[in-house]
Amino acid sequence: MDPTMPAGAPTPTPPRGLRSLQARMLAGLTEAVLVTGPVHPGGEEIVHAANPAAARLLPGLVVGTVVADAGYDALTDALVRARPGFEAEIDGRVLAARAVRLDEDGAVVDALTCWYLRDVTEERRGSASLVRAQARAQFLAEAGRALHGVLHLDRTLRTAVSLAAGVLAPTVLVMLADGSDTVRWARADGGESRPHTGELTRTALRSAPRLHEALVGRAPVDPWVTVELAELPVWNERPAGEVVVVPVPGALVQGVLVLVGPAADADALPLGEEYAVRVGTALSAAALYREQAHLGHVLQASLEPPPLPSDTAGGLLVGSAYRPARESLRVGGDFYEVLPRTDAGRTPFLLGDVCGKGIEAAVLSGRVRQSLHALRLVEQDPATLLRLLNVALLDAADLDAPGTPGAAVAMPRFATMVLGDAAGLPDGGSRLRLATGGHPPPYVLRADGRVEEVDVAGSLVGALRDAEVGAAEVVLAPGDTCLLYSDGVTEARGGPTGRDFYGEERLEAALAGCVGAPPQVICERVLQLLGGWLGGRDHDDVALLALQAPTGRRA
Repeated sequence: MDPTMPAGAPTPTPPRGLRSLQARMLAGLTEAVLVTGPVHPGGEEIVHAANPAAARLLPGLVVGTVVADAGYDALTDALVRARPGFEAEIDGRVLAARAVRLDEDGAVVDALTCWYLRDVTEERRGSASLVRAQARAQFLAEAGRALHGVLHLDRTLRTAVSLAAGVLAPTVLVMLADGSDTVRWARADGGESRPHTGELTRTALRSAPRLHEALVGRAPVDPWVTVELAELPVWNERPAGEVVVVPVPGALVQGVLVLVGPAADADALPLGEEYAVRVGTALSAAALYREQAHLGHVLQASLEPPPLPSDTAGGLLVGSAYRPARESLRVGGDFYEVLPRTDAGRTPFLLGDVCGKGIEAAVLSGRVRQSLHALRLVEQDPATLLRLLNVALLDAADLDAPGTPGAAVAMPRFATMVLGDAAGLPDGGSRLRLATGGHPPPYVLRADGRVEEVDVAGSLVGALRDAEVGAAEVVLAPGDTCLLYSDGVTEARGGPTGRDFYGEERLEAALAGCVGAPPQVICERVLQLLGGWLGGRDHDDVALLALQAPTGRRA
């Protein structure tokens, strides 16, 4: 209102030229502008003004049109509820509207409302695409973490379908070929807590040749694979809805990812393909771990100390204990063996220690044992056998010398060893022939409690061509025990200071406290005392072998 006008005077109508200027200004706006209001107080809302931008967005609203009759429900609802704006999809476009009540000097002018509208379709699509991309990246990241480190083929397979069910598709199936005669499969149905698993024989896949070719990577997936899949016994009921098959690539294994009834989202297939790559990587890692674990188990079993014979046929009782430096490996550089009684009536035995620790030392100990087995075919005398072994180790070292064609990685081949054999005596005792090379001399625990050290010594095996071999004979009366041990026993550091050697005196005292005990108990007792001395500290490999002449006369 103009303050100079008298009270109650009618509002002047803008000159025609001014109205034309306002119309041109409104038409020049790029933002859509729409003015609505009743024809009279309480009457129906009509369109009072609309610029060209508004006419393009809402072509049904022309000046004079009743808003409710135009079919734009979002605008009608906003007017009825006096909302300050709205956002809705209209004719395939997303529009955002903001309402401003028109007034003049604080007084509402005939209840008119000006609507400012914007087409935000692309913004919303971009936002939705960003949200989908973020959700996709989050799913793949979480799936990668969940699959990483499982390293078990069947568990990885179950995890793969469980993660994807309800995300990629309501039902997810993964079939896996790992080079064996069977094809593993796992299926997860959305809403079920546990996946279903099973195996198919290669014979069962004869009715699905295209699927078989896709599984082994010989041919890409073609549309007929979905038909073959429907006939396989991997479903509770025949799959209904769209079926999408995605190859699962892998270095060691190959398979297919089957999505049943996938969402109509355009990103579903690309997401499935990216997920299949992660599944293939995880399954290949699990297959590789399985192969390495099997190989490690086979190697470890071949390197572990062999079980002692339950009956030496000569009446000799035996016991042993073993504690590798790296206990997680269960193998090390110490080794021992007691072989069955020979045709000559002797029971061969040995205990040795190669240089080093861990798997490298265990491999060398295995070579030493195999060399001895071969040499025993031509020689049984312990001292002569040890000399032959010394030459064999030196010859093998020459073959592995740097620069030798086909040479393996050079490793030290030094070893210390006590080997021998035992023959029964008429009184029930045993006569031991011993040969040593660089090894601590054995102890003899007599039945009356005396502990004696066998006077025998020799030089390292595999170090010098003219190595000195020590030889001795020991007679065990009934109840006597000969203990062979590695230097990991006497050189174990521990005690109150943590730096003192266990030493020969403590070993002798431990033996003296085992009078009358069976050989296995003697070994375990010494190992127990040694463990207390170590107090959990690091130690070298420890091996113990006890040979005992039984009490009582043989039949």
